[in-house]
Amino acid sequence: MMRERERCDRGQPDAFGILQQAFIRRMAFNMTPTKFPTEQILIASILATIAFLLIYMVYVSIKKSRAVLVNGVRDKSDNLLVVWTLLASLLLHILFSYYIVGHKTDIGCFTSWGNKIFRNGFQNFYNPQTNFPDYPPGYMYVLGLMARIADLFGHGVYAADGSYDIFYVTMIKLPSIIADIGSAYLVYRLARKKLRFEAAYLLMCLAAFCPVFIYVSGGWGQIDQILSILLVISIILLNSNKPILAGFVYGLSILLKPQALMAGPLLAIAYFCYIFDPDFFSPTGRKCTDGVGTRIMKTVAAVACACALLIVSVIPFADDTMPWYSIILQKYMGTATSYKYASVNAYNIYTLFGKNWTPITEKAILGLTYGQLGTVLMVLSVGFGGVLYFFGRKKHSGALSLATAFTFASLFTLGHYMHERYLFPVLLLLLVAYISYGDRRLISMFMCWSATTLVNCIAAFYYSKLHEYHLYWDERLVFWCSLANVILFIIFCGICTDIMLRGRVKADVFADDDVSAKAQKTVPARKAEK
Repeated sequence: MMRERERCDRGQPDAFGILQQAFIRRMAFNMTPTKFPTEQILIASILATIAFLLIYMVYVSIKKSRAVLVNGVRDKSDNLLVVWTLLASLLLHILFSYYIVGHKTDIGCFTSWGNKIFRNGFQNFYNPQTNFPDYPPGYMYVLGLMARIADLFGHGVYAADGSYDIFYVTMIKLPSIIADIGSAYLVYRLARKKLRFEAAYLLMCLAAFCPVFIYVSGGWGQIDQILSILLVISIILLNSNKPILAGFVYGLSILLKPQALMAGPLLAIAYFCYIFDPDFFSPTGRKCTDGVGTRIMKTVAAVACACALLIVSVIPFADDTMPWYSIILQKYMGTATSYKYASVNAYNIYTLFGKNWTPITEKAILGLTYGQLGTVLMVLSVGFGGVLYFFGRKKHSGALSLATAFTFASLFTLGHYMHERYLFPVLLLLLVAYISYGDRRLISMFMCWSATTLVNCIAAFYYSKLHEYHLYWDERLVFWCSLANVILFIIFCGICTDIMLRGRVKADVFADDDVSAKAQKTVPARKAEK
């Protein structure tokens, strides 16, 4: 993977040089930078977070009687307002795409790969002698389609002056931007089942204008929100007694982003419970009349759909030098271990102790290397996530989304090989879990992790941009953001244990007539929708 990344960085030195100069000028660098831009990062993050907090403050100011549906009876919706708000979010994403062309390496790779697929087709694309992309085939179809659409409008990779064609770059980012808009609308639809329009609308706004969502999808150009929304949809489908379709959607998430495999063990536990627990759907109010044999067959069909989707998508890329099974093995086993470091700009426990970009072969504690320590902690993370789900699923239908959020957060904080964006799926999962449980602590975690993830992503963006100037990071920024993430994870462990093991759900954030009485109140989780 590193070879292809290097080619993406060096393949068009003039164009990348122009891109870099333009971006640095836009971010107020008028000369060769001499220090890491910590102040600019903090100012941008603080201003974005303050604007984000304004939406949150309006949300929490709603009186409970105006927020929660009574007996499931819906009030009137303003669908036109929803549409205009989502269009405003789309416009903001596009503006970010214009002013922040994208992550140097990722946009270089995505534009190059899309153009190669469009111009040359699928075969020989993964030929190790000529090209070696580190992404699986699924997203190559998307990139090729975006390149074709851009070509229909007369746009290619580069503009006449040798810089990136902004229309082409925006098309490359468009799938992620659409995933952001779709996620916000999904949050609205889920919230509308439990909340009145005003509250559901403001919750949608929190997703639509979340700074880190906009920055990663519209600015950076990465596809983490596509992974997030597909994981959420697969969880919703499984809870809705649609296991085969859930397996297909999960297979699609793996096809597009290998990090989806991080949720695999937990989903395997969920399917095991689906097979052998006749009351699997009791928290949702649904009844399953299928016998164990039928549920086994549906589970096998779900796995078969995911595997078939993976294999069928790979076959067009196969050739004599790279058979289809070799592509699968290298894209899904090689990609995960291609950056052999304790942390790859992930502000987690390793980075907290100064081990960012430390080789996993170095000794850590108790005679273990960082690779061995990370493996042990990752196994424990997945195991405890499974325990939380197994005991929490009987209490509430939101257990799978919350346990998945915990698993991703734990792997990010304690696991090796982690990148700065591996915490990203936790955010949407937290919003969905909050809608299910109505626990104010979950939306608070969403707000806090949104802020730290934004700082982490902007700092990692600058790491790539300023690496050639030997400006890698600011130790103070790295330390405090890593410390914040670790502390937040410890708090989150307590929250998940309290909710899923003890069954204790705190009251929602909405104001009540008797605020003082509500402050100490512990209430049951929101009743799940039938």
